[in-house]
Amino acid sequence: MHPNLYFRHLVFSLILLILLVPQSCTSPGGRSGFQGLDDNGGLLTDIVRRGVLVAITDDNPINYFIHQGEERGYQYEMLSSFAHYLGVDLQIIVEQDPYQALQYLKRRQVDLVAIDLPVNPDYRKNTLISEPLFTSRQVLVQRKPDNWRRMRDMKTVESLMIRDLGYLGQKTIALPANALKQFYLADIQHASNYSVIIDGIDRVTQTDLIEAVALNGADYTIAYEHTAKALAQIYHDLDISTPISPDIPVSWAVRKGAVNLMGEINTWIEKNEGSREFTRTYANYFNNARQVRLALGHAVKNHSISDFDEVIRESSKLINWDWRLVSALIYKESKFNIHAVSHRGAFGLMQLMPQTAERFGAHINSTPAEQITAGIKLIRHLDKALKNRVPDPEERKKFILAAYNIGLAHIIDAQNLAEKHGKDPAVWYDNVEYYLLAKSQPEFYNDPVVKYGRVKGIETKQFVRDVLEKYDQYKTLASR
Repeated sequence: MHPNLYFRHLVFSLILLILLVPQSCTSPGGRSGFQGLDDNGGLLTDIVRRGVLVAITDDNPINYFIHQGEERGYQYEMLSSFAHYLGVDLQIIVEQDPYQALQYLKRRQVDLVAIDLPVNPDYRKNTLISEPLFTSRQVLVQRKPDNWRRMRDMKTVESLMIRDLGYLGQKTIALPANALKQFYLADIQHASNYSVIIDGIDRVTQTDLIEAVALNGADYTIAYEHTAKALAQIYHDLDISTPISPDIPVSWAVRKGAVNLMGEINTWIEKNEGSREFTRTYANYFNNARQVRLALGHAVKNHSISDFDEVIRESSKLINWDWRLVSALIYKESKFNIHAVSHRGAFGLMQLMPQTAERFGAHINSTPAEQITAGIKLIRHLDKALKNRVPDPEERKKFILAAYNIGLAHIIDAQNLAEKHGKDPAVWYDNVEYYLLAKSQPEFYNDPVVKYGRVKGIETKQFVRDVLEKYDQYKTLASR
C-alpha cells in the first residue's frame, strides 16, 4: 500500500474510533454515575427545578424552634438565607440523632444536613463538608458551688471547679445516648485513668442535659461551647470554661457527588463570612438572653405552635380538620394576634368581619376560644356549601380556604367559568384557581355565567398556597 494512502487510512480509522466510542462507560442511572451527573448540574439543578431545598436539622431549640406559629432559630435562618440565595423555598425536617440525619442524606431523602456533626470520621466518610459557618469546641458543663456568690472572690470559686480532666475520675457525665460517638471521650477516659462514668440517656437533647446540670438534675455533661454559652446567659450557676476538644468547624454536609451544590454553599459562605447578616444571626441566637428564653419556652420537642394549641385542637374536631391546618390558617390571618384588626374591619385571630362574626357567635370583645369557634363554624358552613360541588374532601379544603379569604360567591363564579371552558370545576390548581384570576379581565367578569363581577384573585391564590405551605411546616413541628 502506498505510504500516503496508508496514512490517510490510519487517520480515518482513528477518527471513526473516536466517534464510535462512548464518552463514558458509566451508566448514568447507576450509583457510580452520580458524580458525573452532578458535574452536569445534578442535585443543584434538581433543587432549582423542584423549587425546594430540603434540609435536616436537630431539635436543639436554639438551632430550630417555633414561636407563635413562626419558625425561628440559628440554623433555620441560615438555611432560609441560603435557600433565598438559590431562589428556592425551604423545607425543614427535624431529627435529633446526627447518625440518623446522615442516613437521611445517604438515602437521598434530604439535600443538606445542618447539625453539629460528630467528630467520628466514620460518620463523615460518605459526605462532603462545607466551609465552616463558625468554629466552636466542646466544653465540660458543670455547676458552680451552691454558695459561690457568697464566696470571698472568684479565685476561690475557680479552685472548686474541675479544670483538669483527671479529676473527673469516678464522676458521672450525662450524654445523649444517641450521640456518644460525637464527643471527645477518649481524652477524658485516658486522663481519668478510665474511671469516669458515662451515662448515656435516651431521648434527651444536648440542651436538655445542660438544663439538667443547671437545675441540679445531673452533675456534668459535655456540649458545644456555642450552645452552652447561650444557656449560661440565663442559668448563671453554669460553668463552661473547661475545654474538652480543639476548635471544631460548625459546617453543613451534603452527600458525596453533590459537588455543584457544595460549590454553591461554599461560595455563599465565602461571600457572607463576616457580613452583618452572619454576625447578626449568630449574635441573635447565641449571645441574646431574651432569644434563648424564647427558644427554650417554645422548643420543638414540646410540640407547640401557639398559645392556643389546645383550643384549636378541640375546635377542629367540629369539622374533622387537622388542627395544624387550622393553626396555619390562623397564622396567615393574624399571626396569632388576638387584637389584630385589618383596614377593612376584620378582627381577631380568625379575622372575621363583624357581621360574619356575629352570625357565628362572636364579636370584637370575644375570648380567643370564642373567636376560634366562630371561625370554625364559618369553615363548617363553607364545607356544607361546597360538598356537592367538590366531592373530594381533601380537594375541598383548598376551595374552603379560598372562599374563607375572598367569599364563596367568587369561588362559585370561578367554578362556572372553569366548567364553561372545559376545565374541572372540582379541582383547584390550574383549574378553578386559573379562572378566579381570570375574573380580573373584562372578557371573563362580563361573562353571563359570572354573577358577582370583577375581582382580583391573586391574593386568594397566594393565600391558599401560603396556608398549605405553613401546614406542611407545622406537620414537621407538632404531633397530630
